[in-house]
Amino acid sequence: MTSDRQDRHQGSKSQYVFISGAISGIVEGLSIQPLELLKTRFQINPGQPLRLLPTVREVLREGGVLQFYRGGLPEIVGLIPRATAALSTLEFSQRQLRRSSGGVLSPGGAYLSGALSGVSEGIAFAPFQVIKVRLMAKEHLGRYRNTWDCLAKVVRQEGVLALTTGLGPTLWRNCVWNSLYYGTMHQLEDPREGMGLLPAIENPVLAAARTILVGTAVGMMATCFNAPFDVVKSRFQALLPEDRVARGYRFTLPALASIASREGPAALYKGFVPKALRLGIGQTIGLMVFQRSLKAFGIDREQQT
Repeated sequence: MTSDRQDRHQGSKSQYVFISGAISGIVEGLSIQPLELLKTRFQINPGQPLRLLPTVREVLREGGVLQFYRGGLPEIVGLIPRATAALSTLEFSQRQLRRSSGGVLSPGGAYLSGALSGVSEGIAFAPFQVIKVRLMAKEHLGRYRNTWDCLAKVVRQEGVLALTTGLGPTLWRNCVWNSLYYGTMHQLEDPREGMGLLPAIENPVLAAARTILVGTAVGMMATCFNAPFDVVKSRFQALLPEDRVARGYRFTLPALASIASREGPAALYKGFVPKALRLGIGQTIGLMVFQRSLKAFGIDREQQT
């Protein structure tokens, strides 16, 4: 009876899971946008790999500090449905997997729920990414005045389906990264006391600092496996349709092979440093905000078993 009452109590507050996801998306977007711009510039450059400091100086010459937030509106706005979709899917799938395995989320379940969150995240986020990448690409400077002008021109000139460009590599990218990141973080910091591989820390400041450090390290590890898919995604989304056809960018795996053949395998890891930092720091901050928002709304994750 107690378990049933807990389930009904948690279920009545399900809307707060979505609200917590939206809050986490806004905080994450504001905190990591400069890294997102640098990552995108690195990835869509087909020539010699860019260097970090010269690229930072170039961005500053283009428009000062605010230039780091060019393309930020679709990115930050898009992070709201993205984080809501990803973290809600993660939360609900973990809850169901716990129930189906006697109240304990197995390692396999933790990685599976991460992969499922990548599917909903990719579908929710892809249109915003298309607009963001077009605004950030150097070759499109002057083509689009702002976010709304870019959206209108893409839809008018290329059709509504252009907003799904790069969805294939986006799903590959998200499912690989989310599975590795959320699955590993769950094993390290299981919310049930004493169940994680890392010992609990009572001091909240030290606990948060450790979570950020561990999350950044885990995020960098996961980025080693999904970075090539992110490069393909950015290439697909940056190019106009005729240019994608000319380069043979139609499907994810052949595009991976094409980039590696033309530019060398290292090209698949362009933008790795800002991407790894952006994902490790950003997703960890987002996850922490999400979990603390759930607690603020009175949803106890440790009792959702």
